[in-house]
Amino acid sequence: MSATFTRKYFGIAFLLSLVIGITIQFPLIIGVLFAEEGGGGGHRREAFNAGVEILEFINTFTVTFLLFTLNFYLLKPFARHHKMKLKSVLLAFVLSFILILILVLIYNLIKPYAGSEINISRHHDKLLFQNLFAAALVFGSIFIIRLIYQKQTYELENEKLRTESLQSQFESLKNQMSPHFLFNTLTALKSLIRESPDLAGQYVNHLALVLRYTLQGNEKKTVTLREEMEYTESYLFLIEMRYGTNLTIKMNIHEKFKGMEIPPLTIQTLIENAVKHNEISNKNPLEIVIQTTESGGLTVCNRIQKKLTPEHGTGIGLTNLSKQFQLLGESDIQISQEDNVFCVTIPLIKPVKQ
Repeated sequence: MSATFTRKYFGIAFLLSLVIGITIQFPLIIGVLFAEEGGGGGHRREAFNAGVEILEFINTFTVTFLLFTLNFYLLKPFARHHKMKLKSVLLAFVLSFILILILVLIYNLIKPYAGSEINISRHHDKLLFQNLFAAALVFGSIFIIRLIYQKQTYELENEKLRTESLQSQFESLKNQMSPHFLFNTLTALKSLIRESPDLAGQYVNHLALVLRYTLQGNEKKTVTLREEMEYTESYLFLIEMRYGTNLTIKMNIHEKFKGMEIPPLTIQTLIENAVKHNEISNKNPLEIVIQTTESGGLTVCNRIQKKLTPEHGTGIGLTNLSKQFQLLGESDIQISQEDNVFCVTIPLIKPVKQ
C-alpha cells in the first residue's frame, strides 16, 4: 500500500471526523453559540456549559478518528486484492465497540472536572448511543471508500491490461510481416544486380521508399487509403521488376474513399498473398484487380492459378490481417472463392475526428 494512499485516507478520515462530530453535536454547538442570547439565567448557562460542550465535540471527533484509524488496519480499504472476510469484519466491530466503551468511560471520568453536574448513568447511555452512531457512519464511510477505490482500481487495471494486450498483439502482427517482405525483395535484388545494374539502382530507390513507409507505418495503427496507394506505387515497381509483364495490377479506387483508413501495408499483404499462391509465367500471367465497393470496402481479386509445386509458408498473411481489423474493433475481412476467382474484401475505416 503506497504512502500516497495512506496520507489521502487519513486526510479524508480527518475531514469526515470533523463533519461527523459537527453533525452529531450540532444542537450542542448551536446551544453554545446562542447561550448568551434570550436570557434564561443560570439554568441555560448550566445546560450549555461551553467547556463541557467543547469536550463532547472533542470526544465525538476523537472516537470517530480513532475508529477510522483502527479500521484502516483491520479492514484495509486500500488493499488492492484483499478480501474482506467475515472474521475481519466481526473483529473490527468488536474492537470498535471496546474502543468506544473505553473512551466513554474516560470521558465520563474527565467531564466532572469541566464543571458540569450530570447524571452519569443517563449521560453514559446518551454518549454511548452517539458514539455507536458515529461508528456506524465510520463503517459506512470505509465501505464506500473501499468500493470506490476498488472499482477505480479494477477499471484502471483492466484498461491498462487491455491496452497493453492490444498494443502487444498489434505490434507483433505488424512486425511479422516485415521479415517476409524483406526476404522476397532482397532475393529479387540479388538477381537484378547481376542482370541489370541500372534497374537495380532504381529498385534500391523504390525499396528505400517502401522501407521508410514500413518503418513509419509501424508507428501507426491506421493510414489513409490515399497514403497506402501512394506507397503501393513504389511497391508495385518492386514486384514488377520481379515478374515483368507476367503480372498486371488493375486499380479502380473511387476518390470519395481515399480519405478512409486501413492498417498500414494492407494492400501489400493482399498482393503478396496472391503472388505467393498463384503461378505467374508467360503461359499463365496473373492479373490482380484492386477496387473499392459501394458498401465502403476494398476488394482484391485474382484468378486462381495454382502452382505445380505449392509454396508452403507460415500462413500468417491473411490471418494477421484479420486479427488487425479485429483488434481495431472493425468488421472482419471477408474471403470468397467463386468461379475460380479468389477475393478478399476488407472494411474501410472511418477516420476518427480529432
